[in-house]
Amino acid sequence: MGKLTAVLASLLFIAGCGSAPYKTQYTLNSDVISSIQSSAKQKSYSITVSDVKSFGTGANKDMTYTRNANVIEAYTKSAWVEPPIYLMKVALADALIASNAYQDVLMAPTSIQSPYKVDATIQKMQQRFVDGQSTIDLSLMVRLVNSTTHQLVFSKIYSTTETAASQDAAGGVEAYNRALARLLPNIVRDITRH
Repeated sequence: MGKLTAVLASLLFIAGCGSAPYKTQYTLNSDVISSIQSSAKQKSYSITVSDVKSFGTGANKDMTYTRNANVIEAYTKSAWVEPPIYLMKVALADALIASNAYQDVLMAPTSIQSPYKVDATIQKMQQRFVDGQSTIDLSLMVRLVNSTTHQLVFSKIYSTTETAASQDAAGGVEAYNRALARLLPNIVRDITRH
């Protein structure tokens, strides 16, 4: 009887694992790059986009939200396809490539030296549910650093809040993409001025 119980328990465990909820994976949309203006004159050097850092959320694939102050929750059936720090690095690099302002755009890690590098930090990337409405907050600190002298060329914080069309992870992702489409042209413009 003990062996039969163990076999049944094993079968139930295997069946339970097979029916685990499927996670929908989301990414940041590359269509936001269409809002970037192409530069009339290309600089004769390259620029490197460093690994993006985060002040909390964004270092793993969890999609988080908040309903109450000081409480962060994570979706159980939705996740980012890659951590947002990586997705943001790719978005910044794609935007700089689309600007055609540099001879080449590199992403760290790379052994190729470039005279400038872009350092970015996700200060806030949070979906909020308040009074039956869903919004997202996106805040990025972006710095341009002279790679030769290690001096800060400029530093600026770019922030926006967008209303989500639906109260779920998909609505949050759409709002994040609108936020990026709003912020990236300004970030690229400020970087390429120097």
